[in-house]
Amino acid sequence: MARRIESLPIQALYSVNQLARAMGVTHRRLQRLLKVEEVEVFRVGRFLLVPLTELEEKVPLLWANVKAVESLRSGFE
Repeated sequence: MARRIESLPIQALYSVNQLARAMGVTHRRLQRLLKVEEVEVFRVGRFLLVPLTELEEKVPLLWANVKAVESLRSGFE
């Protein structure tokens, strides 16, 4: 069963919570996925941040979904 990714604006950094919420998964599940895919995650205080470039290079399917949803959202505005 395919899940729908919610709209995320294109930005340089995404919080793990923001990505997880958009994907409809828990932040812990997303953290495990990012670790398996060897995505570099930065801790800033209590926040975990994922650079856009890491998504583009290491999780291209997720990045493609973010781009597609943003392009659809922009088309409706």
